[in-house]
Amino acid sequence: MPKRLEDLKLDSDVIAEQERVASTPSENLKIKVQNLRKVYQISSGCCKPIKPLVAVENISFGLEAGECFALLGVNGAGKSTTFKSLTSEVEPTEGSIHFGALDIRKDFNQIKKLVGYCPQTNAIFEYMSVEENIEYFARIKGIPADRRGELVNRAIEQLDLEAHRKKLAGTLSGGNKRKLCVALATVGSPPIILLDEPSAGMDPEARRFMWKVVSQIASDQTSAVILTTHSMEEAEALSTKMGIMVKGGIFKCFGTSQHIKDKFGTGFVIEIKAQMPQAEEIEDVREGILNPDNVNDPQLREALKKPTISTEEASRILTLAEVPVIVIESILCLD
Repeated sequence: MPKRLEDLKLDSDVIAEQERVASTPSENLKIKVQNLRKVYQISSGCCKPIKPLVAVENISFGLEAGECFALLGVNGAGKSTTFKSLTSEVEPTEGSIHFGALDIRKDFNQIKKLVGYCPQTNAIFEYMSVEENIEYFARIKGIPADRRGELVNRAIEQLDLEAHRKKLAGTLSGGNKRKLCVALATVGSPPIILLDEPSAGMDPEARRFMWKVVSQIASDQTSAVILTTHSMEEAEALSTKMGIMVKGGIFKCFGTSQHIKDKFGTGFVIEIKAQMPQAEEIEDVREGILNPDNVNDPQLREALKKPTISTEEASRILTLAEVPVIVIESILCLD
């Protein structure tokens, strides 16, 4: 097995988080991951030697209630391995994971009652309805029968699944299946919520709706949320802090989205919103400018006398008249 890399050139924020986690008692954090390392033994053939593959290398982070932590990184960076370690699907090679005062190696039977988990694959019962799926998971979580109906209804309403309540889960679209998976993870507001690429397959509107739900759950100050994503936009929308992982399972940077952008960002991104012209404004331009009597250029004047003119000619006339580009585009699209 390869030795732990002691000479890693880590960012100062990553080191500061390691030191914070090391000095904070486990019971003071909802989740405490310290010096996590996972090495897989990969066999490339029956007669070839086994080669070690370091998937996660010496990562540390800690979360309190109300915090949402995003793990960003490309495929193969170690995000899913970190999640598998958090859910005890794989055992860490080195390091420790605590949920409060509970150690994942010794107390997982108690820990699993505290966790809501949305995996990458849709872990749903396809021949049960949406409502039955959520109720079944509510029963597994030990939610009392007298509160179960209320919490199931709340989960359906939160994730906008009311129209699909009685449908079989297997007949849902990909985006609605992901919404159902998030509902299964969040029903009952468990103290720890793990979301592995929760918005995969969702359209932009559904994605933003889901972000609102997760943000609301985190802001209630009862749950700590960890999610993996490829999208910086999603991480910014949901997380109070994030860690960006690179291949080999190393944190390249750590902190809030604004802190990371201030520290590593270059240049600016400017968004400009323009109001679309009204139909009356477009008609005024047509009547006033696309008129041979108002054009001085002989060639363009002759062009306007034709029954039809080319897009290029119309664009030249409107540009010379200093008509805003957005109005030019609207006029040419209407022709």
